[in-house]
Amino acid sequence: MTRERWYKFSKREQLSAIFAELERACVWQGKNEENFKSALERGLELADLSIDDPKWKGETFTLFVLRNEISKFYIHERTGSIQKLASVL
Repeated sequence: MTRERWYKFSKREQLSAIFAELERACVWQGKNEENFKSALERGLELADLSIDDPKWKGETFTLFVLRNEISKFYIHERTGSIQKLASVL
């Protein structure tokens, strides 16, 4: 995903795309670590693109919290179902 293309999406569309990656991670959690981590990496990548998007200026705190929580699952600091995180979105 290019930065220019990502910036064309609305905030809602961006959050929906991040949610989709978390849903993919839910499918793979506990079944296939490589696919699980790939979905998390994509979620992190999309969160980073959103954080850099000017339309989020002044509203990035939530995105940083979301990114931090995804990272905790990635490094196994957070255990349990990632579905809980996905449900917040």
